[in-house]
Amino acid sequence: MKIGADKNISSLNFEEAIAELEDIIDKLEGRESSLTLEEAVDLYKRGILLSQHCKQKLEKAQQEINILTKNKDGELEEISFVEE
Repeated sequence: MKIGADKNISSLNFEEAIAELEDIIDKLEGRESSLTLEEAVDLYKRGILLSQHCKQKLEKAQQEINILTKNKDGELEEISFVEE
């Protein structure tokens, strides 16, 4: 069982990767799951890769966010978003 095996993880956008990750979690947590150990391990590995991919996408988005603020002269200026 290869979920999303037809799509390389790097080609997925954030929403697609999250949706596939949620599907994998549902399958792994399913009470009526008939997954073999090998299938479960394969899903787990893909889930880890999807999780890392999503984290990278979020970090990239965070770097691109700018905050619009007023400076001491009352003029608008952009500053980079930095998590403290």
